[in-house]
Amino acid sequence: MYDKLRGNITAFAIILVAMVLLLGIAVGVVVMEGSRRAIETDRAIGAYYMANSGIEMQLYDVRKNSARLSDEATAASIYPGGSSWKSTTGYETSTVKTIPLLGEEELSFVDLFDPDNIGQQSNVASANLTWDAGTVGCQPDLEIGYTVWDVGVTVTWPTNAADYIIVIAPYASHLGFNVGSLDVTKAYRMRIRPLKCSARDINISLLNSLSQPLAYPGDITLGSEGSYQKTTQRLRVTMPRQDILSGIFSYIVFSQEQLCKRVGGAGICP
Repeated sequence: MYDKLRGNITAFAIILVAMVLLLGIAVGVVVMEGSRRAIETDRAIGAYYMANSGIEMQLYDVRKNSARLSDEATAASIYPGGSSWKSTTGYETSTVKTIPLLGEEELSFVDLFDPDNIGQQSNVASANLTWDAGTVGCQPDLEIGYTVWDVGVTVTWPTNAADYIIVIAPYASHLGFNVGSLDVTKAYRMRIRPLKCSARDINISLLNSLSQPLAYPGDITLGSEGSYQKTTQRLRVTMPRQDILSGIFSYIVFSQEQLCKRVGGAGICP
């Protein structure tokens, strides 16, 4: 009887030890997995901030130093601790200009030329627009105005009334309204304004004379790949190359009359 009881206790002890051992292994695996994920998260955050630093430095060069995108294509920096970033600018392009939301009677400008290459023709033969209602139950029309000028080393705003064109795109055509008959050898600036109510997801696609999509030239896209201890993150930022300072000045672009200022009462205005 004693030997039988001793055998049962031995078996029970082995089972108990095995269970404790398995439990310890499971806890260890969980702890190690948590530590691994914490390390990966830390590295991912570091890589993200490296990529963000690359975007910020390129943005400073573009905005403050008037750098061209070709100048930023090879930008890179290396820091201690296995941290670095390199530019991916020039590899990122977009064929669609998207305006997420535009309120009723608000203005948005779309440049159909490359600000980095003023003297280069736009090659834009037509523009296709789609949009949705910004308010439930509303059907916004779009007022689309655009002005045209000859390309050159500088932008010379047109003075003829015929160079200012305004069309109304009805909501019935919101799934595809085409602004055609554009001169591919000239440059354009387009102004969009919703009527009746706000509009959202306004998408503008540019096409060449063969109806092939073109990269949108009015925006610039800055790309950056950050690295931190074998972990990488990539960021991409798209924004206007040249900001319109304020909508209050928009009437100048589309005014059909020349502006006249008198100095000290002298001069004659038409």
